[in-house]
Amino acid sequence: MTLKGLNTKALKAGDPEPTAAPAGTFRLYNMRFCPWAERALLYVARKGIDVEVVNIDLAAKPEWYFEKHYQGKVPTLEHNGKYVIESSLIPQYLDDILPEDSVLPKDPFERVKQKILSEKTLAISSAFYGLVAAFKDPSVKEEKLGNLKKALNDTEKLFENTYFGGAEPSFADYLTFPFVERVWWVSHIEGFTGFNVKNFPCEKDYPHLTKWFNAMVSRPEISKNIMPIEHALAFLESYKKGAANYDAGL
Repeated sequence: MTLKGLNTKALKAGDPEPTAAPAGTFRLYNMRFCPWAERALLYVARKGIDVEVVNIDLAAKPEWYFEKHYQGKVPTLEHNGKYVIESSLIPQYLDDILPEDSVLPKDPFERVKQKILSEKTLAISSAFYGLVAAFKDPSVKEEKLGNLKKALNDTEKLFENTYFGGAEPSFADYLTFPFVERVWWVSHIEGFTGFNVKNFPCEKDYPHLTKWFNAMVSRPEISKNIMPIEHALAFLESYKKGAANYDAGL
């Protein structure tokens, strides 16, 4: 499995459109710091698919990109001249066309259970973006931090085993990880959240979430493809200043 182009500069308005992906191959339009796009990246990594990654500047989107995603969002998967959008639909599409190594369970009830779990953990995403809003308005910091802690507490209660999928990670695990990872990013900003790298995830407060996070980051499909923390912090710093640097760390 290779993610060719994962750490290349983002294409922006005025940049030429890449030639169409050859038949039978996969191309993923991405933004290096986007948790929604990372869901798809981790899924293709888990499935062992060779993918060409094309990064997009979301502040100055190439004009041609709207032909691939009508809203200009990421991720978008290009395969055999077709475009699949949405971070929860791309994994399902990949499992449907490559069923021999499906990450989603084959049992219909268990498949639905995984999808419901992935919906429940979206509260972490909403809370994270709320906390990011406090970058520009510190007066809402305590309110947003409270929302985040509630989302983490609610997620803590969802575990029945090491992973949401049982003894091995499944659909909900890969779709949830990027949002918890971003809370971990923010925890490195000294004094900002009340967290720091030494106590988030905190085994005392979140024993299941901590065990899960450590297990996930130790998996090769994740450890080889997640963003170095110093690059993530550089991006967050640029975002705080109102000029997000999508090429931070390159």
